[in-house]
Amino acid sequence: MTRKLAAVAVLAAALITAPLVAQGQGGRGPGGRGPGGPGGPGMGILGMVRDLDLTDAQKQQIHALMEEQRKGGEPGAQIRAAEQKLHAALFAETPDLQAIDAAKTALNTAHAAELDQRVELMQKVAQILTSVQRSQLLQRPSRAPQKY
Repeated sequence: MTRKLAAVAVLAAALITAPLVAQGQGGRGPGGRGPGGPGGPGMGILGMVRDLDLTDAQKQQIHALMEEQRKGGEPGAQIRAAEQKLHAALFAETPDLQAIDAAKTALNTAHAAELDQRVELMQKVAQILTSVQRSQLLQRPSRAPQKY
């Protein structure tokens, strides 16, 4: 039974840590901004609206939203902390399945919080854009980063 538990823990750890190692700097690329570095997939709001011919007022409003979001904390830090706890639970001397499940739940909660924050920001940005600018965004191919 102990061998099976250890084998499951090692397999789970490999599945969890492989993407983390591949992501490098907490999911950030060489330039420190999003996967793939500056301008790559996951480049964020500013990269997404960069080519929309924004007015100065729109740029100011979007920059103010970004500043407000920065002051609200970084959800990525919560994700990294939850990933570290999961990693520690998986590689404990005696893996505890309840601790692993709790760490998985915490990681899912952190991902959900990050998504909620991103959706809220996108909704605010959509209110700033004109209908033509929103249409331009809808016509672009998805730039969503590939996960795992």
